[in-house]
Amino acid sequence: MTNHVLSGVVIGQLLARRPVAAFAVGVASHLALDAVPHWGCDTDTPEGSARFLRAARVDGLVGLGTMALGVACVSRGSRLATMAAMVGAVVLDVDKPAKHFFDLEPFPRFVNRVHGMIQNESPDGLVREMAWGIAFVGMDAMAVTLRRILEGSRPTR
Repeated sequence: MTNHVLSGVVIGQLLARRPVAAFAVGVASHLALDAVPHWGCDTDTPEGSARFLRAARVDGLVGLGTMALGVACVSRGSRLATMAAMVGAVVLDVDKPAKHFFDLEPFPRFVNRVHGMIQNESPDGLVREMAWGIAFVGMDAMAVTLRRILEGSRPTR
């Protein structure tokens, strides 16, 4: 979740005046990131399922904290688009907590099938996942800084 949130910050900065487009690009970014090799574990075994839940708890809490920090760091003019992009970037993973906590499947089978086919997970992908996260933090910092510079250089009306 966290890397999806981090990608949403960049998207929100690039589409600062277009929150609907930011949401849509956030969803597309989710699919793009899921296609890149990343961490995942075999959830078909009890040990794998428990490992996934432990990782999901940590990632979910870090991701929520990252969302709050992202909203706090961006300028007022890009806040709505950034929130929309972050929500779009994580919305496809809402199925996991919805299934776990409420035994609900929020998306049609077609969406789940496409999302599942795109996944490129492996147990040894954690280092790659961390590297992407660090890269996104750097991109976020640059995008937020540039957006603030651009908004500060506009004449007030």
